[in-house]
Amino acid sequence: MRFPIARAISVGTLLLLAAQAASPAASVAQSVTRAQATGVVAPPRDSLIVSLLTMGQGAMVFDRFGHSAIRIQNLRTGLDSAWNWGMFDFSSPALIPRFVAGRTQYWMAGYPSLFFVDYYRRQDRAVWEQELALSPAAADSLLRLLRWNAMEENKFYRYDYYLDNCSTRVRDALDAVMGGSLRAALEGPGSGRTWRGETLRLGDAFPLISFGMTYTLGARADSQITRWQEGFIPMHLRDALRSVQVAGPTGPVPLVRSERQLVPETSFVEASAVPDFSRPAGLIGIVAGWVIVLLGRGAARRAWACRSVAILGSVWHFTSGFAGVLVLLAGVFDRHHYMGANTNVLLGTPVSLILAWLYGRSWSGSSPMRTRLATRNLSLFTAGAALIAAAAHAVPGLAPADASPIYFALPIHLAFAMALVRRDRTPAHLRSAA
Repeated sequence: MRFPIARAISVGTLLLLAAQAASPAASVAQSVTRAQATGVVAPPRDSLIVSLLTMGQGAMVFDRFGHSAIRIQNLRTGLDSAWNWGMFDFSSPALIPRFVAGRTQYWMAGYPSLFFVDYYRRQDRAVWEQELALSPAAADSLLRLLRWNAMEENKFYRYDYYLDNCSTRVRDALDAVMGGSLRAALEGPGSGRTWRGETLRLGDAFPLISFGMTYTLGARADSQITRWQEGFIPMHLRDALRSVQVAGPTGPVPLVRSERQLVPETSFVEASAVPDFSRPAGLIGIVAGWVIVLLGRGAARRAWACRSVAILGSVWHFTSGFAGVLVLLAGVFDRHHYMGANTNVLLGTPVSLILAWLYGRSWSGSSPMRTRLATRNLSLFTAGAALIAAAAHAVPGLAPADASPIYFALPIHLAFAMALVRRDRTPAHLRSAA
């Protein structure tokens, strides 16, 4: 959902999922008023053609979610510009701190339309153009808004993948100059889609990243979204506009006056269904768990098995603990609204970070008894926390709807705990020296 000039990227590359804006639509409406008050010059009203540009999926993960822009042509002056809110500097040193704090900063800018479309043509991404039947007054207000918004002091905004992105900014700008009639036309129940489902469906070509996404998303991401909210996906906004009617000289007329495809679809086609990670995640978790159990059994007599289970335990607990703590901080203390209310944090508690340090030491033949007991008890704690995360799925709305992270992580946590319990029950004279 971005146009990468100056190495601009979408927050989709960082998982998506981002900062909740307080009231994006209201801010756009206020911007219209400010643009008019600042005296931004617009050409005569009858010379403007307004179109919605929708860009389809691309090769990179951050391209899988599409992109939107507003094209304005001035028939009198020859001006032809495409305006979009998808600008972000990937080289910024504040990238990671801003993302973790939920303060990812994007900006809007305009470019010559032919250059803009040609970029997507070279990326082998489909481009649709829908000419809109806006009134001359609405087209005039929209151009004023775009020019005002592109000013240096106005162009930045706090990006939110679900609530305030390139597509919602376009949608809200159109609604503002149409006096709220676009939202009124699109209010009502959607088609049963959820934030999580659409994220996973569009990211289906990257299963590992998508699995990471579903792990980070809490139960809030499973709420069904309205037709208006579905517009956070550019392709859904394109489809929704086809059914909108606006007032015409003699009665209602379609908002979309005409539609054409500037760049055809070639390599990239949207998936029709949400991927289900349950079976592969469960299979991998069970196989990994059995491998760990077998290594734990062999650790009493084989030094290589002892070293293997020690290394694997340290790596597992560091990875799960680090991921869990990041999601916990993002959901509780920062502004990542859809990462909150996430019982998956029980799969990677801060205790795992302690275990990452203790686990290897506890398998050493010279490790003191207190280290071994502490490691075993903390490992039992992490396994118990994972069991609680699994039990939470029995309570509707408490846990994320996608249980695949449970299927993956629970067997591994249980296996590492079992390996330590078995080790401590093995007579000392039978243990190998690591």
